[in-house]
Amino acid sequence: MAETSATSSATATPVATTSTSTQILTALEAGSGIDVVALARNLTDVTKLPQTEALQSKIDSSDASVSGYALIAQEMSLLKSAFETLNDADELAISSGSSSAAGQVGFTAIAGNAISGSYDVIVSQLAQGQRVISDQYSSSTATLHSTTFDMSLSIGATVSGTYTEVLSEADMRTAVANGASITATDGAGNNIAVSQSEINAAGGTSTGAETLAGYAAALQTKAAASAAFQFTAAVNDSGVTFTQKTAGTGSLASAEGVVTAGISALSPVSGVAAQYNVTATAAVTTSLVVGDGDNTVTVDSAAYTSIAQQVTAIQGGSGYENLLFTVAVNSAGDGFEFSYKTAGAITTAPTMSGSNSSHTVSSTRAGVTAVNSPTATSINVATATPEGVVSAINAANTGVTALLVDTGTQGANYRIMLTGGEGSQAVFSLSSTPDLGFGDSGNTIRTAQDAVINVNGLALTRSTNEISDVISGATFVVSEASATAVRLNVTNDQSSLKTNLKSVVAAYNSFNQLLSDLTSSAADSDLSYGGDLAREQSAVRYIKQQVFDKLMADSSSKSGSISALRDLGISVDRTGNLTMTETTFDAAIANSYDDVATMLSAGTSNQSLYSTDAQGLAQDVATLIDGLNSSTGIVATRKDSAEDYSDDYASELVILEARMEKVYQRYLTQFAAMDSMLEKIDGTKNYLTGQLKSLANMYNSD
Repeated sequence: MAETSATSSATATPVATTSTSTQILTALEAGSGIDVVALARNLTDVTKLPQTEALQSKIDSSDASVSGYALIAQEMSLLKSAFETLNDADELAISSGSSSAAGQVGFTAIAGNAISGSYDVIVSQLAQGQRVISDQYSSSTATLHSTTFDMSLSIGATVSGTYTEVLSEADMRTAVANGASITATDGAGNNIAVSQSEINAAGGTSTGAETLAGYAAALQTKAAASAAFQFTAAVNDSGVTFTQKTAGTGSLASAEGVVTAGISALSPVSGVAAQYNVTATAAVTTSLVVGDGDNTVTVDSAAYTSIAQQVTAIQGGSGYENLLFTVAVNSAGDGFEFSYKTAGAITTAPTMSGSNSSHTVSSTRAGVTAVNSPTATSINVATATPEGVVSAINAANTGVTALLVDTGTQGANYRIMLTGGEGSQAVFSLSSTPDLGFGDSGNTIRTAQDAVINVNGLALTRSTNEISDVISGATFVVSEASATAVRLNVTNDQSSLKTNLKSVVAAYNSFNQLLSDLTSSAADSDLSYGGDLAREQSAVRYIKQQVFDKLMADSSSKSGSISALRDLGISVDRTGNLTMTETTFDAAIANSYDDVATMLSAGTSNQSLYSTDAQGLAQDVATLIDGLNSSTGIVATRKDSAEDYSDDYASELVILEARMEKVYQRYLTQFAAMDSMLEKIDGTKNYLTGQLKSLANMYNSD
């Protein structure tokens, strides 16, 4: 429209000037006396104005459509945001927690679905990582070995399975009275039996005063004496704990008490590091590319005369230290040997290629993943100094970190400190030649151990001090051991769910009203956008129906008696707006909160939008709106189409202006020529009139 206005303004000034000059000529009785400029303009406008008005009407209509669809997109985004407050189970309600001694036990995270309650926590032992130090060195760059060397770092421990026999002292005394005994049997059929006298002898007690400690001691005496029996025995707070002599071997039954499985331990399997052989050509000019599936080393083309030269080039390549294996000359000297640094099965075989060479990769030793057994990693120390050891260990990313510490004041007392992850399963050992002293008994600062806690009377062991699987929906951290219980309180406020659902209702009703206003045929002076999409009824109706159908449909994760929003008191009135019956909602929350959460969120939080699993009604609606509002959705495509039409009509208007200007100029030229002709005719008329008058005067004078 700006271009059109500019064109109109440009033609206005010469029209006024020419019209004024015509008036002057008329006043002087020159020319034909006809205003040819006004005549040319009027004749042009007869053709131009109807076409201009038609195009301008189309532009205005297209611009209104653009504005209307932009409003729909904005309102749909608000509706989507409202539904997204309901798509995470953790955010449907607001939970909070408190601790009677946050310095000892405190919350670090509480999800909205945390269960209300009080929990008494006693911390007997904190989890900690193993920490050891090396021998002492005179400097950080002291020479440890004449050449590079390898270290073997083993992480993890073998765990033996346990069974617990819960037995009171009173029941135990009754079971062994009058010369009877209690028999324990392992899974292989081996058994041991203890009598009343044996219990008293082991516990130093008398008849009728037997203790669980004496009972466990008597069992252990028998278990130790039996090579076949698969368990050892020890007393615990509620009975006896039987521990497998060989990890992963044996189950247990007892003639008394209740026996339950404790720690479940698989049969140990030692890990094996994989090894591959690669054929190659010694004398060749080629590039070299070696990869492990995640990391790649590329060496530019060069001339080689031996495999050793190629190995040196690969080892010097960028990223070689990140490869999961080392590269060396094989034992035959005619190819390469890839040796994996860490034990474990290989899912992606290594690769090697060259621009002018061929290679065949074959397995010579299959990798085996350790099961209930330490995992060993080989670490090469390229620089045989304390600094080089620290760098190599940290670069291996095994979970064990190294730090070089100067323990003195003169800079001549350097030790390497190694720290493992928390928990007993993070125990580690490091061996090498030269011996760096990490295994010396005097160099152990602390041992790896699990956190031992008691929650509401239940004894628990965890590998970390941050515990997230005890109180549902809450994570707490234990920071200090104490014999006194710390009270943790969790409260859950579900009122936010009602508030957010009301926001959904309000957002949908606002969306519904906007569509009605945009498609209304009755003008509303209070609305600048009223009727903007009156000609787009079918498209708007499609958008509305898609949203409404999804919103009122059954959830993809309906649960129990809760299938859809209608089960939460959401219904539709005669105007198409949503209403909420709070008594129905309150009853659903009181009786079926978990089902409500599942229906809305599929019981998940932060679920990927690309997941094929059910995501709940809230995300179902949000995903639909996202599609309608996307760059390829109906809202954007209709808006873009209207913008294109508006641009096309504006271009047509500019073309019309230019064409009409040419018509006007043609009229002006033609009328100017006519005016000139009339002026000549008028001059001839005046001449003839003068001549005739002269002749008449001649006759009259006679």
